[in-house]
Amino acid sequence: MILRDILAIAFRSLRAHKLRSVLTMLGLVIGVAAVVLLSSLGQGLLGSVNAAIEPVANSITVVPKVSPYPGGPPAKPLTDADVAAIAKIPQVAEMVPSVTGATTGAAGQSAKAVTATTQGAQYLSASVEGTTANYLQASQRELVAGRFFNTVEDDNGAKVAVMGSLVGQALFGPDPHAALGRTVRLNSTTVKVIGVLKSYGAANDNVVVMPLKAVRAGVFGSSFGTGANHVSRLTVKATSTQAVPAAKAQIQEVLRERHHIDSPQYDDFQVQDLGSRVTTFTSLMTLVTNAVPAAAAISLLVGGIGVLNIMLVSVTDRTREIGTRKAVGASDSAIMGQFVLESIALAGLGGLIGVGAGIGAILGIKQLLAGMAAGGPLKTFDPTISLPAVGLAFAICLVIGLIAGGYPAWRAARLEPIEALRFE
Repeated sequence: MILRDILAIAFRSLRAHKLRSVLTMLGLVIGVAAVVLLSSLGQGLLGSVNAAIEPVANSITVVPKVSPYPGGPPAKPLTDADVAAIAKIPQVAEMVPSVTGATTGAAGQSAKAVTATTQGAQYLSASVEGTTANYLQASQRELVAGRFFNTVEDDNGAKVAVMGSLVGQALFGPDPHAALGRTVRLNSTTVKVIGVLKSYGAANDNVVVMPLKAVRAGVFGSSFGTGANHVSRLTVKATSTQAVPAAKAQIQEVLRERHHIDSPQYDDFQVQDLGSRVTTFTSLMTLVTNAVPAAAAISLLVGGIGVLNIMLVSVTDRTREIGTRKAVGASDSAIMGQFVLESIALAGLGGLIGVGAGIGAILGIKQLLAGMAAGGPLKTFDPTISLPAVGLAFAICLVIGLIAGGYPAWRAARLEPIEALRFE
């Protein structure tokens, strides 16, 4: 019997029992659709996370610290000269030095006090940070109102300030634009508000950002004393994510040489990068995105058991038909081929429908996301159809059909014609 005849008989049998065939395929359809859908959602989630962390993946932070080991040289603070030396490292693309320090509020308490002169004696404890004009790019912060100070204002130490959202709201009300052009008093220094930062978490919203020179000269004043060139924190952007390890090693080498440190245990600075954390997080996300479709693939196993069950029932129901065919000369291989192909056709059709359902669901989700606000939290979430997942899920369906149809086909081929014809 030629392959075309075997296929014709197999599909005729499936059409003869439409409801049974549909119910048998249902488990495979659901399983394949779930694998395709969850794989695509996982890839979209992973891509969204990578897009979110990519801007800070090449960031390195340098802060002073005191070595916990006795016997080392006295600790030295970070200075402008250190910053200039680090700027010469080839792997360093950008740097943002910043200083923070304590001011004194009206109550005489040591605090970072901000006073709104336009609202009388109103005080607010907040962090005052002096930095450079490229602060927004390095810190990945955004403005909701106004502007950030420019390089001219930075170089001249202009008395302007950009407020965190919490400070602006507390002093000038919920409308961030209401703070623009107003003045606040930081200790004995009066500054003009030119911008308000977008909310970035309570600890980061309670801040007033000013040009570095203005903070050193006016706000903190003599509290810096001989340390007027000190740096509280240095944010370094490497030329690329791949260059982070080399940049970090070079920064450590430069600072050890400048601070006359012979052993790393006596380091009076700490160099931190997000590389290892990003790698760990990405590995975890990859594990999750792969594990979820794998869990969904269990339904394929359930569907395979359903195919096996139906094929066994089919062999039993068609025992007399098998006996008749063998009596008129059908070979064992023809009988086996019929049932195997029938099983593969059943599983393959279920797989195709499942693939179509999964892709349709993804396209529907993409349309739904396209209609949402572009600036929302899902702006970088883009479910991508995973072709390997589609191919693997469909291949598993065919393998299930082959395995599930193999044993029933073998049983059918072993039937003796006389016994099969006498079967009731």
